Amino acid sequence: MKRIVRIAIAVVIFIGGLFVAAGLMKLRKTPEPSNPPKPVHEVELVTARRLDLKVMIPSQGTVEPATVTRAAAEVEGTVIAVSPDYEVGGNFKTGEVLLEIDPSDYKAALAQAEASLADAKLQVVQEEMRAEQAERDWERIARPGQTPNDLVRRIPQLAAARAKVDAMQAAVDRAMRDLERTKLHAPYDGRIRQKLVDLGTRVGKATPLAEFYGTDILEVRLPVPRQDAAFFNLRGQEITLTESGGTDRSWKAVVDRTEGEIQRANRSIIVVARIDGKMKDAPLPGQFVHTEIEGLTIDHVVRVPRRAFVKSDRVMVVGDGHTVTTRQVKVVRTEKDDVLVSEGIEDGEQLCVTALTAVIEGMEVKVVSRDGKAVSPESSEQ
Repeated sequence: MKRIVRIAIAVVIFIGGLFVAAGLMKLRKTPEPSNPPKPVHEVELVTARRLDLKVMIPSQGTVEPATVTRAAAEVEGTVIAVSPDYEVGGNFKTGEVLLEIDPSDYKAALAQAEASLADAKLQVVQEEMRAEQAERDWERIARPGQTPNDLVRRIPQLAAARAKVDAMQAAVDRAMRDLERTKLHAPYDGRIRQKLVDLGTRVGKATPLAEFYGTDILEVRLPVPRQDAAFFNLRGQEITLTESGGTDRSWKAVVDRTEGEIQRANRSIIVVARIDGKMKDAPLPGQFVHTEIEGLTIDHVVRVPRRAFVKSDRVMVVGDGHTVTTRQVKVVRTEKDDVLVSEGIEDGEQLCVTALTAVIEGMEVKVVSRDGKAVSPESSEQ
């Protein structure tokens, strides 16, 4: 009996559950289909303008003297005197004696050469007298019609004596040069960079004595990219050199030349500018400077920010419907932050300068800024 009751209760509960489930099914609402808004990227635009632009080529370099000399001894001996200016950083004038090597041996050599020259000149005079005497003797003893030969007339002996005079004169000249070489004369106005010997130093031929440089003309080597060579208009151009850091002093320089070859290390071309070292407050060698070299004018080009490029030759253009397309362009020159474009962009077109993770042709964007100015939502939707 109890078993029948339990089965009846289970059946009632089951049937009741079915009725409740049916009621809940009737109460359920069918969800309406949703259309979520498409994600729209916010972008900044710049307006393309075609202009005639003068190329400015930035560069930097170190000031160095145009003339550097490493002087070496031309004679041997002991240094017996030095100039007060013979110190590192010492300034000297053209012709100043910077140091002197003991000249005693060279004075003696000069005296000996002069004595030998005097003896050779005496021999010439004697030979001339002997030649005259030989002519007279021949006239006295010769038979009619006989002609004396050169040996009888002492012509070879006289020629040898005269040649010996020339040789002795050359020896005197050499001895005088050696004596003069005992003094190191400054070849130009300059400054001592390195002092290599001092008082009492024994030097031989070719021993380095000092390194110095001219102060009249300074130079700076300015590397520029090889591709900028097409925009050069250099020789005689005046440029302004500015020091890096410090008081931002500046100096005028004149472009003198290029070094005429491409650097193997970085594929650049070296432009050399010259500075008047005699000007007031001239830069010192070793001064680091930077400048801009004025190049040629490029007609009818657009200056495009690098951010507008998705590839090396493709830019992002935003049309009237706020859709992005990419377009191939012709690049004329690449600068630090901008690229000069000659073809592929029309005047007044809008360029996207916002970096997009993925650019899909025809994708919609929301303009939030144009030419650096904020755009209102109403105008951005127009």
